[in-house]
Amino acid sequence: MILMKYLSRIPIIGIIRGADTGMVEGAAAAAFNGGFRTLEITLNRPEAYDQIAMLRAKYAGEMELGAGTVLDADSAAKAVAAGAEFIVTPALLPDVIEYCRGRSVPVFPGAMTPTEVLAAHRAGAEMVKVFPASSLGPGYIKSLKGPFPEIRLMPTGGVTVESISEYLRAGADGFGIGGELFRREWMERKEWGAIERKAGEYIQALKGAQ
Repeated sequence: MILMKYLSRIPIIGIIRGADTGMVEGAAAAAFNGGFRTLEITLNRPEAYDQIAMLRAKYAGEMELGAGTVLDADSAAKAVAAGAEFIVTPALLPDVIEYCRGRSVPVFPGAMTPTEVLAAHRAGAEMVKVFPASSLGPGYIKSLKGPFPEIRLMPTGGVTVESISEYLRAGADGFGIGGELFRREWMERKEWGAIERKAGEYIQALKGAQ
C-alpha cells in the first residue's frame, strides 16, 4: 500500500462535486478550517483540472488533493499532471487502476459486489470505495469484512456524522463524504461557516468513535 500521510491520520476524503471555481475555493477553505486534510475534486466540469492545480498550489504540504469521477486513464493522466495526488473512480475500471499503479499514484476504485471488491483489491486498490454505501449500510461493510478482512474499505455516499461510529464498528477503514458536507444550498449561498462546522462535527465523530 502507498502511505498517504494525512489520510492515514484522518481517514476521511471530502468530495467537492461539480462546483464552479469560486465555490471550490471557499468550500475547500471551510473544510480545511474544520479539520479535513484530504479533498477530492470530481471531474464533472472542464475546469476541474485547473481547480486541482489551484488548490494544490494553495495547500502544498498541508492537504492531500485528488481527482474523483475518473472514468479513463487519459483523465487520470490529466488529473495527475494538474497535481492530483490520488485518483478515485465510481466503478471498477482496470485501465485507470493500471495507470495509477504504474506511477505509484494511490487509487480508490468504486465497487459494490464481493466480486468487484476482490477484483479491485487484487488489481492494486489503495482502498476500495464501497459505493453507494447508504444503499446497504454498515451491515454490508461488516458482511464484506467477513471473507475479506484484509481489504481496506471506504464507504462513500450517505455517510452521516451519526453513522460514522456504526461504520467503524462494522470495519470501515476510511470514508468519502460529499453532499452531506458540501450541501448544495450551503455551496450556492456560500455559507462557508456551515461547512466548516459540519466538517468539525465529522472530525469529532471520527475521533470519538476511534
